[in-house]
Amino acid sequence: MHSHEAVDGAGGYSRNGLLTPLRDRDFRLLWAGMTISLLGDGIFLVAVAWQTYELSNVPTALSLVGLAMSIPHIALLLFGGVISDRFPRRRVMLAADMVRCGAMLLLALLGATGNLELVHLALLAAVYGAGTAFFGPAFDAIIPDIVPPRLFPQANALDQLVKPLALRMMGPALGGWIVGWWGAAPAFALNAGTFIASALALSLMRVSVVHQSGTDQG
Repeated sequence: MHSHEAVDGAGGYSRNGLLTPLRDRDFRLLWAGMTISLLGDGIFLVAVAWQTYELSNVPTALSLVGLAMSIPHIALLLFGGVISDRFPRRRVMLAADMVRCGAMLLLALLGATGNLELVHLALLAAVYGAGTAFFGPAFDAIIPDIVPPRLFPQANALDQLVKPLALRMMGPALGGWIVGWWGAAPAFALNAGTFIASALALSLMRVSVVHQSGTDQG
């Protein structure tokens, strides 16, 4: 995905600070949308576990939901990479955000009305996993389209910095607070809102190509 020639060359990071890619409007929007979306993903991880245990006290229930989410993600990941190479990557990401948003809104609605069953949770988790299989490769592929090669290491570092912070720390902490006070349905609804925010950021991008390797991404 990312070239490391900026690290290997003379000066490397000394010439380009870690936050330098954020000066680019498109990358700033992309990174902000991803960060918000990752927070939502962290919230979802807590909410789906809580909701699973509320629906079923069978020890294998959470494993089944986890498999339902993971299998489509793994199965479609390679196909998602092919799609991101053949179609405008921003549009692929927008479609993935909208699919996952729809799944989360339906989860929130079913949960709020008391109609949610374990099979619904598993099926919608599978839709969520499938959407992620398309978003991830498109995100990785669009970075070289908006960031010059000399800034690839910094862009990659920012990506790797925010993922554990948002997905593994801040998101789950926020999710636990929301679920503890209001339940899983509002947490699902908030996660849907993060996908809307991500889609809005993507729609505002101009995708000013500086290192084009494929077709027109606009």
